[in-house]
Amino acid sequence: MNVRFLLQTWPVVALTLLHGAAACAQPHWPQFRGPNGLGISTSAEPPIQFGPDQNVLWKSATPAGYSSPCVWGNRVFLTGVDGNNLITLAIDRSNGKELWRKEVAVEKLEAHHKTSSPVTATPAADGERVYAYFGSFGLIAYGHDGREAWRKPIPTPKNKYGMAASPILHKDALIQLIDTDGGDSRLLALNRKTGEPLWTQERTRFSAGWSTPLIWSHDGEDDLVALGISRLMAYDPQTGAPRWWVDGFPQETVNSPVAGDGMLFASSAALGGRGNEKTDPNAWRDLLKMDRNGDGKLQFDEIPDDYQLVLRSDLPKDHPGYAFPAPFKAMYKNADTDKDDALSEEEMKVSMARFETFTKPVLMAIRPGGKEDARQNIAWEMRRGIAEIPSPLYFQGAIYMVRDGGLLTCVTAKDGTVRYQERLGVGGQYAATPVAAAGRIYIASQSGTVIVFKPGATAPEVLARNDLRDSIMATPAFAENTILVRTEGKLYAFGQR
Repeated sequence: MNVRFLLQTWPVVALTLLHGAAACAQPHWPQFRGPNGLGISTSAEPPIQFGPDQNVLWKSATPAGYSSPCVWGNRVFLTGVDGNNLITLAIDRSNGKELWRKEVAVEKLEAHHKTSSPVTATPAADGERVYAYFGSFGLIAYGHDGREAWRKPIPTPKNKYGMAASPILHKDALIQLIDTDGGDSRLLALNRKTGEPLWTQERTRFSAGWSTPLIWSHDGEDDLVALGISRLMAYDPQTGAPRWWVDGFPQETVNSPVAGDGMLFASSAALGGRGNEKTDPNAWRDLLKMDRNGDGKLQFDEIPDDYQLVLRSDLPKDHPGYAFPAPFKAMYKNADTDKDDALSEEEMKVSMARFETFTKPVLMAIRPGGKEDARQNIAWEMRRGIAEIPSPLYFQGAIYMVRDGGLLTCVTAKDGTVRYQERLGVGGQYAATPVAAAGRIYIASQSGTVIVFKPGATAPEVLARNDLRDSIMATPAFAENTILVRTEGKLYAFGQR
């Protein structure tokens, strides 16, 4: 053996091995809620305390939009909107510098809820490309160098609140859920390399929804799980063929499913964002404030034309979910069952009971092995503290949900037992989904505070409330020692230097 040759070549061999190991260890947060959409990083060590003046590695100006960052290696991908230009951009993860920005111009942006954006779908990435979905345009893919790989224009779906489902990747497929009020709801799978169609599965019973699908791996097989109006459906991700379904969900679904403990967990608030089975018990008391003649009933002409029934007193009065979206007078005749033009407390109770029956919030745990109608595979259900926008997080044997007002509900995953319901100390609205890393859970409020806590057996152990002094709608992402947080107009990278 030539010892001299080994001594001369060893540094090159060592560097090659180290480079290969580093490439294998590159951080990935490749889609909405990270690896396989579970919201958990098993390797990241993000900081506990951070803010605009603390543990800032860098911050970068971003276009408008509510999509979340996704990460592949040293690139952070993000989407946004500027006028009628739909933007996909890449940022250097080491320093926050913009590497490239690509725009697609559209004649008209899709309609959307006033608290939302025409850019809410989070891009997905792999080792070669980044894939973005815009409701106003369709799907488009770019190489990591910014060169366009392919595009798939899709007519703007009819969706009263705007599109929100993010693309996901499975084997050689890019999968996009398109649920619409236009009668053409479907799942679409494209070849991620070429953009050519692989399969299309119609979802004719479904109208508009806002949930991102999940690949549920169990018992040696994969189910493509998609939540929509009243039903959760499972498909073969290779062909799109339906496999099984479970009914019992509300009429509007926003949350995305999650998996853990060998089960699938899916949730949805009731119409109007109601998170508990029962409506506000103070509704009649509030209505009696308008009882001008003092007879203990409510006459039609005593009700102001613009009065709306309060549904969620925990929200600000100017929030669209605070009150029923229609004037109360429009519901009066149906509630006045004896038609004496005087609404009584008993009639109001009956009317609200009908509403509670019509639409119920739910968190459902489903065991694998279902065939067609899989209701027998429901392990348990609960109807308390269900979040409206943030999806549930499975972490360390429990399900975590956060509602507006900062109400955290922790549920034992195996049997649905509520461990605790606690306020996190930050009120207001919540849109971002909880995520976890290093044994901690991170929850961002819309007002701009990221709460960090350890789960705890009987109550959360709050470690920090980090006020970024800017609105947060997007779900944070993790990469190595960094947490990436998108605020209104900025992308922050926080980490220990």
